[in-house]
Order: sequence, then structure tokens, then C-alpha cells
Amino acid sequence: MLANSHRVSTVVRVGAFMVFFFSCFVYFVPRRYETPALLQEPVSQVINLTELGSKFNASVVEFWQQLATALIEAKPQCNPLEVLDGFVERPGERSKPKLDKNDERRYPELTAQDETALLRAHYKMRRSAQHLAPKLPFSKDTTGIVTSANLESIPVLLVSLRMLRRTGCNLPVEVFLADWTHYTHPICERDLPSLNARCIILSNILSNATKIAKPEDSQHKSLSLLFSSFQNVLYVDTTAFPIYDPTILFTTPPYTTHGLVTWPDPHAPRISEHFYHIAAIPAPAIPYTSTSSQILLNKSLHRESLLLMLYYNHHGPSYYYLLLRSSAPAFALAALATRLPVYHVRSHSTSLGRWWNGTYRATGSAHADPGMDYEYLPPFSSHIHPSNVWMKNDTAHPIPSIEKALNYTRLAPRIPRPVFLQVDLLRMNPASVLQDKSEITFEPDGTPHRMWGLREDVVRVLGYDVEERLWGVVVEEGCRGDGESEVCRELVEWSREVVGWMGSIDRPW
Repeated sequence: MLANSHRVSTVVRVGAFMVFFFSCFVYFVPRRYETPALLQEPVSQVINLTELGSKFNASVVEFWQQLATALIEAKPQCNPLEVLDGFVERPGERSKPKLDKNDERRYPELTAQDETALLRAHYKMRRSAQHLAPKLPFSKDTTGIVTSANLESIPVLLVSLRMLRRTGCNLPVEVFLADWTHYTHPICERDLPSLNARCIILSNILSNATKIAKPEDSQHKSLSLLFSSFQNVLYVDTTAFPIYDPTILFTTPPYTTHGLVTWPDPHAPRISEHFYHIAAIPAPAIPYTSTSSQILLNKSLHRESLLLMLYYNHHGPSYYYLLLRSSAPAFALAALATRLPVYHVRSHSTSLGRWWNGTYRATGSAHADPGMDYEYLPPFSSHIHPSNVWMKNDTAHPIPSIEKALNYTRLAPRIPRPVFLQVDLLRMNPASVLQDKSEITFEPDGTPHRMWGLREDVVRVLGYDVEERLWGVVVEEGCRGDGESEVCRELVEWSREVVGWMGSIDRPW
């Protein structure tokens, strides 16, 4: 009797252990969206983490099929726009909104029939977005970072991810690849998981809607946002990275008050006023010239915005990219078109670069902290206050004797610090970043050189020596696979000479 009890208790313990093991497995399986269907494939048949993470349940597949149908049905019923000599040439009646004289030839001209066709198609998609928005799938109350990559950009992505982790940020990262041709086993199954990131193959879900055209590279960003499992998303380009932990951005205004945050691009051309006619919205007082290197998005609040943004990108190559001048403004403009709040950071980006042979060479840009930007109210420059920032004497008492008697220092409001860097001109691929001996990293005589100028200038603008950290990460990534390789040796020597020796003295040049 006791022996039988012992055998029963052993069976119970083994059964309990198996239940516990299975429960842990289910818990750590990527849960995609609000009502996930349990993956039925046994553990032993799972090919790899990417295959597992790229399985989309039936509700997601159905949503994509309905959305793909809506995108096809809302195609503008007019010929694709064609730009010739800076504007669209079409015979017949023309609808010409008022434009700045200097900008007139930068925008397309549309016939009245074209503009009407675009307006009708836009209205149709807005109605479809209203119908589909409640079905938008995501995992409720989850937060993470999203990016899209390909084989060429993955080495740069690994550098950006290591820069992200150096800030102390532990948010999970989803890396979307167009299809399996961009997949490599060591990267997706070893390197990215070690950085709390994973690969997801877009074609696994896109192939479920066969009638829609294959997306172009410019459309992968919007699709990555759409199919990300997170509700609260920070999209960051592979060429961009935060220099401070971005986690706090999700818990403070303007994200908590607006649900969508975009950043300005001072070099982007202005949007055609035809777009505002088509979207049936008033043109904003301050034109949206956005960058898409980073975007903060609450998918629960901005369901309709996300779907309309996808529409602009899907029909972008033939229509909307000519009106918006790029894909970047689509995020903010979609929110305007759906009457949802969007916060467009007011602080301009700061150029990063150095002087070379008497010419300034920019390699990237720094973008302001949206929380600090939200609190900071800059002055409007005028004939009595020519600066567009507050100065120390602006807060002083107008009578010097009273100011002196007060015996304390008034500080001007702090200008928002940069929080994101985009390094787009010089791709930080460890295997090739030093191969071309470019003017960005070398002097004309071949002497290695910092790419962002003096160390003290970098610290003054960014808060610490970000370039030193960046090159440390590049060396780490370049030497990780083979510490004896030629690439590793060159990176170590260059970094030691520039960041080490040159950083230890004032002006060696």
C-alpha cells in the first residue's frame, strides 16, 4: 500500500513538473496581440526562434486580409503622378493652390479630375480605417522598440542596439525583416537574442493576402509598426540610437497626452498644399517637415492614424510621396487627417559633424528630448529679442540696482537636451567604416580624426562623449567574431589613437 502511494506521489510530482515546464514555455512564447491563439506546434518541431516569432495567429491573418482589401479598393482612380522638371505636367484644367513663389516648381500640379479622384479615394480609406481600427491586433499594455532591417543594415543595427543597451534600457526589441533572404541564423538566433531582440519575417504574414502588391523598401517601416506586438512603440531606424535611456519617454508628456510624437527635419521640403485639399483638413500654421528616424506611437489611441499612415505609404510611390515629398511626414499627417492628437517636437535638430579643409561636413543629427521640449516654451524672435532661445539676462529684473539687491541668480529655462542621434552619412558598419579613408574620419594627409570635432564640443552639446562610446561599441562589435582579424586590428588602432591619445590633449591639429 505504501509502495503504491509512493509510486502515485512520484507520478504526481513528475506530472506537476511537466505542467510547470509547459506553463513556463507558454509564458515565454511570443504572445502576439490582444487575443493570441496558442501555437499548436510542438517544441521539438520549432525550427528556430525566428520561425516561432513569425507565426501570426488567425485573428492577425484575418485582419491583414481585410486591410489589404481596403488598401486595394481605396486606390486613387487616376493615373500615377509623374514629375517632369520639378512639377507634374498634365493637359487640361489645373488646380493650383497658393504656394510660395520659390517653392512652386517643387510640387506637383494636378488636374481637377486628379485631385477629385485622390480626395474620393482618401475618403474611402478613412471610412475603412474607422471600420477596421477596433480590430487592430496588438498585446495590450506592452512596451517595446521596433525597427526594420536587411542584410546590408544588420551590422549597423547591431552597433545601434549595443548603444541602446549602454544607456541601461532593457525594453524588448522587434527587428522586422522583409523575407527569409535577409535572415541569417547566427544573427537572429544568437546575436540579437543576447541583446533582448528578435527577428520577425514580414513575408510570413504578408503572403496571406495574395492580391496586394509586394511592398517596397520604403513601406517596411509602416508595416513593422502595424505588425509589432507592442501597444506602446518606439520606432528607431537602424542608423539611429538613443544616447539616454528612452524608457521614461513612455511615462511622461507629451507621449501620455498625445500618444504620437514626431521630430522635425529642417532639411525636408515643405508638403504640397494639394495634400491638405485631398485630406480635407486645414493646413497647419507650422508645416510638418518630419524625420522618421524615430517615432513614438500608442497603437491603442492611434489605431486609425496607423491605418491611414499605412495607406499613404502603400500608395506612396505612385501618389503620396510626390505630395509629401517623402514617407516621413505620413505619421503626423495621418493623425491630423483622423483628428487625433500629435505632438511635433519644436526644438530643431542639431547638426553633427566637423570642419574639414574649410568646409563643414555633417555626418548626422541630434534630436531633442520630447519631454523637455514639452516643458520648454521658446520665445519668438523679434526686433527686441533676436534670439529664438531664452538668455540669462531675460529673467533679470529690468532695474540693475534691484537685481543686484535681490542677491540671487536667475537661470534661463534649460534648452532641451538631445536624446536621439542619427548617423546616416557615415554608416557605422565595423567591417567597412574605415575602408574608404573618408574625409569624415581622416585628415587630408591621412591622419585619423574625430568625426564630430573636439571632445569638449561633443560633451557640451550631447552631455557626455558619445563619440567615444560609439567607437568603443564599434570596436566591440568588429572584434566580437575574431579578435585577431585585420578589421579588429585597424579599429583598435584607430580608436586608440583618436579617442584615446587625441582625446587626452587639447588640440593636436
